[in-house]
Amino acid sequence: MLKMALSGLVCLHVSAVWAATADTFSEDVFLADLPLVSSASRLPQARDRAPAAVTVITREMIEASGFRQLPDVFRLVPGMQVSWVAGNIPTVTYQGLSSIFSRHVQVLVDGRSVYNPGYGSVQWRGIPLAVDDIERIEIVRGPNAPVDGINAVVASIHIFTRPAAATPGWTVAGTLGSTQIRDGLVRAAGGAGDWQWRATLNSRRDDWLDSRNDLARDHLIDTRAEWRPNTRDEVVFQAGGVLGEWNGSTVDFTFSPTQTTDFSSAYAQAQWTRTLSADNEWHLRFDHSHTRADETFPTLVFPPIGALTPDNLDYWYSRTALEFSMQARPLDSLRTVWTAEARRDRAHSPSLVGDTTHSGTVYRLSGTAEWSPVRDWVLHGGLMLENHYYAGTRLSPRLAVNWLPVEGHAFRAGVSRAYRSPTILEQEADFALRSPIFGLIDQIAISPFELDPERMDSAELGYLYQRGRLDLDVRLFHNRLHDLIDSDGNYVVTGELSPSITTVVFANLHEARQTGIEYQLRWQGGKSTWFTLAQSWTRTRADTSDLRRSAPSHQLSLLANHDFGPIIASLGYYYRGDMRWVNYDDVPAHDRLDLRLAKRFKWQGARAEVALVGQSLLGDYLEIQGEGDLTVNPDRAFEPRGYVALRLDW
Repeated sequence: MLKMALSGLVCLHVSAVWAATADTFSEDVFLADLPLVSSASRLPQARDRAPAAVTVITREMIEASGFRQLPDVFRLVPGMQVSWVAGNIPTVTYQGLSSIFSRHVQVLVDGRSVYNPGYGSVQWRGIPLAVDDIERIEIVRGPNAPVDGINAVVASIHIFTRPAAATPGWTVAGTLGSTQIRDGLVRAAGGAGDWQWRATLNSRRDDWLDSRNDLARDHLIDTRAEWRPNTRDEVVFQAGGVLGEWNGSTVDFTFSPTQTTDFSSAYAQAQWTRTLSADNEWHLRFDHSHTRADETFPTLVFPPIGALTPDNLDYWYSRTALEFSMQARPLDSLRTVWTAEARRDRAHSPSLVGDTTHSGTVYRLSGTAEWSPVRDWVLHGGLMLENHYYAGTRLSPRLAVNWLPVEGHAFRAGVSRAYRSPTILEQEADFALRSPIFGLIDQIAISPFELDPERMDSAELGYLYQRGRLDLDVRLFHNRLHDLIDSDGNYVVTGELSPSITTVVFANLHEARQTGIEYQLRWQGGKSTWFTLAQSWTRTRADTSDLRRSAPSHQLSLLANHDFGPIIASLGYYYRGDMRWVNYDDVPAHDRLDLRLAKRFKWQGARAEVALVGQSLLGDYLEIQGEGDLTVNPDRAFEPRGYVALRLDW
């Protein structure tokens, strides 16, 4: 309650003091058309007509936050937890229920899934995407399986990059700061005739957590070209790649602080859009991606057993997808969209799933309808029929109704079902430690059972107020989760050294229920004066303490921005109650204060900006604590740090 009171006082103070110096402009700006969202149904629609709660993170918010890395941006979303296990392993999840692998959250970049089918996670540092190239992010808070399919269980993140024409000319940027922060960016964009293009080079380096040797370096390239031969057709080509060197930890099992990972990922994507009319168009998209990690670790010596090494921890996976989508308005009151997709996943990891390449094909057919028989009512129906190589054939429905009785007020009620398929690691695990003398020493993980997909049934109520300078979005939800997959450490296998070795297996073990309420509020006091405030309260009931404590009971985030004239100032405050990442120890409650000061000016004909950013100014805090493998220095403390960023555009 103290945190809530303090946050309220901060908001009132910011709005009262900053509004006094805010830029003034006409009420027409406040009452202008609200931005449309498309992630909740594939239909462009105002948020008050969407079938689910959607948080929009704008380019303006990303810049004001001062965050260098994409995962941190999601601290602004009500109910989302963000932690860094190490410099190369951030984890992002929504309403808990997760280990460091956020297996219940689907993430797409310009429609391309970056979800790892092998581990069931997202390697955030391994996405070939510069934060500076992001136009906006839409987060569907709640199940979005009727649109995004299996694994869009608790939330779905859609990242949209800037059109090539949005940043013409050259951009050069650099960042220098504590914890070995060294960033550089060069971007060029232009066009000729029917073509527009953009190319970005970005290099990032930091030693994220002081308690670990987790120095990480990333070098990426991302390109985009747009061809518009006529008023109806647009073809967008995108390709990129990233090379990373990550010290001190790996994507999954960590055996030594000197362990390193050489990471690479590349993708290519093409999308053809034909617009027939304002409400009739179709899209055809093809994408392919390939990711590889080469793990290096020392030999472990355990006398009298001798040298002991895990199997080869290298892995790779690839994904190829073809999707066709058509949007139409058969009646004035009815809009529809249907989508067909085929996807091929492949993964290989000698240590985790045996020396076999595992592959599978996913087929999807989905449809969404928005019917507004009268102005005040909007009815939504969505259905995804999906055949998955592990989950089998599943049907994911959603029904929702929106009531808009008075201008500026909207009420929403909805029910939905979503599934999460077993990952390749969960279904095919065969991970062991072997000695050249004794053979099998420890069967760490194995998958002897055929797993069922996890299922979540969800119901929610929502209220949205959008009027003048204020935007308020409230969501109440109740989730029931079934057949949750976890590892059981009491399974016994036979080895050469011992007739009975206790190991872990993956099985459908748990059930859980969640009830909660959350809201997000944005107040716009002027062109450059605004703040966003988000809070969530969650109660989780489950048959294990890991799951019960996996979602903090209370979270808060506040981001405020104001242009004082000489400088632009923004302040971020983030609070997360005590919680536990599944298979880790309890993490105490913490709060964090960030500050960004920026000055914009002209220099040699270029637009320039210099920014000073301080993070965690209230002191250090634990991101995550303890783990079950052979990690040295298990406590991860995030300490205060600062950096200076310089940017030139011409």
